[in-house]
Amino acid sequence: MKDGERNFFTDVASNYDKLSKSLTAGLDNIWRRRAVDLAAGREKADVLDIATGTGNVAILLAKKYKNYRIVGIDFNKEMLEIARKKSSGLKNLKYANGDVESLKLKNNSFDVVMLAFALGTFDDLPKAISEMKRVLRPGGKLILLDINKSRNKLFNSFLNAYQTFSLTPTFNVEMRREINMFIHSKKLDVDKEMLLHLLEQSDLKEIKCRDMSFRTVFIISCVK
Repeated sequence: MKDGERNFFTDVASNYDKLSKSLTAGLDNIWRRRAVDLAAGREKADVLDIATGTGNVAILLAKKYKNYRIVGIDFNKEMLEIARKKSSGLKNLKYANGDVESLKLKNNSFDVVMLAFALGTFDDLPKAISEMKRVLRPGGKLILLDINKSRNKLFNSFLNAYQTFSLTPTFNVEMRREINMFIHSKKLDVDKEMLLHLLEQSDLKEIKCRDMSFRTVFIISCVK
């Protein structure tokens, strides 16, 4: 990730949760909960939430699975500071500073690896997938939540209009300009079919895909 993109996340850190809600018509946490549901099935587990941001997925995991140990990792220290404040009292959750494309974590150290709404920000997606697989234990589960490139046209028109409307009262002119520049400079939506092919090439197994909200969003789960 380039320095300018890293600076963008620093600039929006204090308003990231508002931005996420604005850009998803308020559906973001519904989608996150459905992804978190897929982490069930173990009495105890070590879970890694990559690109945790302000901790939204990590907090849902920690609250739902009391016997799980959750680690949220992100390159942005400002976002992690917000995540820590939001996570006060959750003793099964901790955070660390790091980058998915060069994870400083041991091989085979997590039962579940999760990532939400960040696949489109990686410079080297195959390397990111390889790193996520590396830190998974054999039989461990990888869960990916993201926005689908092939959106429903009607829903897409509604979402674009909603985004324009909702950003106006929340962010000043300069911040709206920075947000729009970032959105249009990055492919924040993901080619689902390409991703599924990449996961197959990575020898991940039991690959399952669930579409939501008129196929605008998908959750993929697979096993190492």
